[in-house]
Amino acid sequence: MSSSASSRRVSKVQANRDDAFNVMVLTLVIVVAVIGISVFALATLTHNLYLDSYFTLEAFFDAQNTAASTDLAAMAFAEGPTQWLPIVLIVVMDNLSRILIVSFIIAAVIDFLTYANVEQIINIFKSRGLKNHVIICGYNDIAERIIKRLEEQHTNYVVLDSRKGLDTEFAEKKVFGIVGDFANEELLKTARIGKAYAIAFVSDRDIDNVASAMVARRLNPKIKVLLRLADESIRKQVYGIGADMAVIPEYLAGIEIGDFMVRVRGN
Repeated sequence: MSSSASSRRVSKVQANRDDAFNVMVLTLVIVVAVIGISVFALATLTHNLYLDSYFTLEAFFDAQNTAASTDLAAMAFAEGPTQWLPIVLIVVMDNLSRILIVSFIIAAVIDFLTYANVEQIINIFKSRGLKNHVIICGYNDIAERIIKRLEEQHTNYVVLDSRKGLDTEFAEKKVFGIVGDFANEELLKTARIGKAYAIAFVSDRDIDNVASAMVARRLNPKIKVLLRLADESIRKQVYGIGADMAVIPEYLAGIEIGDFMVRVRGN
């Protein structure tokens, strides 16, 4: 699951890089076209190249709002012959610089969005409104089943997991999650542990679940703490550190399979 999410992340980064490159190429094409059309129009439509060129430039390039307008006016109304080419070059360079600046800004924004985890930022902001919710620590098949059940009951939740690429997977599956270490106090506070009514640690590492459960209990003494474990020998011990429930999925699966076998034999 993590490898596929990572590959999708790489594809997304490459796609955004291509978008930024395409923006710059398209801008340069537009710039060349504008220059060519404008110069052709000036040469064709302007009869008095010493005076009317300024007004033609003004109509084509909005020259009255440019920083070069004073110099252009001086050149256009100067006594004696004034070549229209210098005027064209001044206005073209002035407007070209503005077009290029805008294109680079657009490309920079696209590039920023490539590396800035927008989904993460949005979810962190949204988490500020959480209350009376469930925090799920670890994202796997068990977590997905918990999420499905919570959504059926219209219960708010937030998932915490530190694996890279999960932000993309969260967005694709519409899971409200934050990428980060769920043993980190600051992340638990970001997930509003003080306002949550329950927290479930379902990762496949017992040591992470137990250690994080101790942190969660200290941050919110009233919260219900649930653990997924793999080692039967530590199951009873976790109740001593404040766990309200400890489950071994394989143990429950064995009981269910055994019950089924008994029922089948009875038939």
